[in-house]
Amino acid sequence: MRQEEAYKEAAACAREGMVGSALFAFNSNVDVVLRTDERGALALAHRLGLPVLSECARKGEGAEEVVSTGKMALLLKEKYDERRIGGQAGNMANLAASLGLRSYIHSSVVCRDLTQYLHPGVMVSSPFCFQPAESIMSNGEVPLHFVVDFGKDRYIAVNDMYNTHMLINRNFKRCMEREVRAVERAVVSGFHLLDIPEPRGRVEEVKVLVKRWKGMNRRLGVHLELAHYRRQDVLRAVLEILAPSCDSMGFNELEAQQASDALGMKWKGEGEFMNEMQGTCRSVVLHTKRYAVMAGEGADAGEARLALGHLLAAFRARRGREPGPKELEGLEARPVALPNGVERRFGKGFCLVPALSAGNGPNALGLGDSFSVGYFCAKG
Repeated sequence: MRQEEAYKEAAACAREGMVGSALFAFNSNVDVVLRTDERGALALAHRLGLPVLSECARKGEGAEEVVSTGKMALLLKEKYDERRIGGQAGNMANLAASLGLRSYIHSSVVCRDLTQYLHPGVMVSSPFCFQPAESIMSNGEVPLHFVVDFGKDRYIAVNDMYNTHMLINRNFKRCMEREVRAVERAVVSGFHLLDIPEPRGRVEEVKVLVKRWKGMNRRLGVHLELAHYRRQDVLRAVLEILAPSCDSMGFNELEAQQASDALGMKWKGEGEFMNEMQGTCRSVVLHTKRYAVMAGEGADAGEARLALGHLLAAFRARRGREPGPKELEGLEARPVALPNGVERRFGKGFCLVPALSAGNGPNALGLGDSFSVGYFCAKG
């Protein structure tokens, strides 16, 4: 009964309990999406020589890897199903705008070839101010990622200087100086793609931005969303340099283990890791396909926020798009049965909410990003 009440509260939260504005930085791109099944993904992997895709399809797990220019050219010759906005920042900004938030996005490139895939109201930087995405008419070269969505999860091939070098748009930096006082939440992500010789300098640059924003706007909450990192030194830099300047941090179970390794910690389970991370961020949240659990500041009242994250992810999986605020009330989905003993992994002070089953949903893209918008952009 309590679970049903939590999901009712969450649906109401999408209508009336969201913050008014949020910023999403730093990774945005255009996804070229091929939808297939495990057999089709394995055939593509064999034909083009993509062992990581092959492993993903066999295990039913997702991954993101940097590929050569030649390999990306071959992938882009494949028939695909759609082009859409991609990247953690891109997915989150679109969803937030669809829920009625004033949504700001960082994009290294601002041109019609990218902004046409954004919600019309998402605010993007121009030389002098933020403008709605629908007002951008210039043409330009955009970063393309090739996504193989094989149902159970997805594989992403990246060949993209803008995001692998994490080039921060100077117009964005200048415009956000003027706008940040009107922003209530900021989600920073995309560092998992960073692939430059000295990554700590770029992470320091973002830390300076975050501290400056928070100095100008004391009510701004900042959330760090992890991902699967290609380089341990980059992840270590993010956890040591940037994480302490953020108010909360989110990750899944594989990302938690990777972060533990990067910090040289002995892995003692998710609960112990979350306890350790509270020394870095005041609030931490672990989201999996079966449940989400929150610890630290706000955990005692976190049920509806976690449930909203699950609702948004289930809607995305089922419908393959962003919902409007009122559409969540009609979503038919049942809570997933929790694995045996999962509640014993987490002690006093943790808030645990089961995920929702989306059935045989057609979409595996952006589910974690959808969860993060619900969890972090709800009031509380």
